[in-house]
Amino acid sequence: MISLADTSIAPPVLLAPMAGITDLPFREIVSGFGAGLVVSEMIASAEMLSARPGVREKAELGLGAGNTAVQIAGCEAGPMAETARVLAGEGARIIDINMGCPAKKVTRARGAGASGSALMRDPDHALRLIEAVVGAVDVPVTLKMRLGWDHGCLTGAQIAARAEGAGVAMITVHGRTRCQFYKGRADWAAIRVYRVPLTCRSSPTAISPMPDSAARGAGTSRGGGRDDRARRAGPSVDIGAGGGGALRRACAGGAARRGAGRSGGRAF
Repeated sequence: MISLADTSIAPPVLLAPMAGITDLPFREIVSGFGAGLVVSEMIASAEMLSARPGVREKAELGLGAGNTAVQIAGCEAGPMAETARVLAGEGARIIDINMGCPAKKVTRARGAGASGSALMRDPDHALRLIEAVVGAVDVPVTLKMRLGWDHGCLTGAQIAARAEGAGVAMITVHGRTRCQFYKGRADWAAIRVYRVPLTCRSSPTAISPMPDSAARGAGTSRGGGRDDRARRAGPSVDIGAGGGGALRRACAGGAARRGAGRSGGRAF
């Protein structure tokens, strides 16, 4: 179990945010199958504050808000802080900051205009955003990140340590760099150096090596619904008998509901 203030994540298995997938009905299904925490689709702070149609709906919490985190993204401290305040005021129990999304439309802007995993190229700017969000709300703030931008810019451990000092309650690390996207194997050894409350994400079919890292929990996305290893990995990530199959049915249902050919499903 992972405790964040008055919220307990038990079992310590997280449903990662996925664009076009982790809406309220899908999160409620996966919560019913026993996931300890589910995360909303990524919400761009600028779009939230400008009331862009459809954005606020991504943060809809429903009745079972206790095990739901709302993930926000952005590149400016003010809008990030205000978005966090609005969401916390509407009942969000956990605010998650996205610094892991590798999508080009999120990272392609230059300098301070870039967000997602592009923030890992500028730890000082990343920390300013983290401090702004933590200072804006009374609920726990968590952080989703990668190992770094590329293998020449492995800033993850530095940002994680500074984020903890700024008050971040938990960090989820995707064991790849941004430039790897979702290819290759996750680098579990690299995660061993992290000394903060930590969960891990990579290809969900690679959850079994997690004991080699410093992680206290695991996050899963599309592959978690395909592979029962999420259930068999051991006590620290056990979601109960049949849990892997249950996630598989939920993921299959979500894909069928949206139809083939949609671009959704990218995990942040």
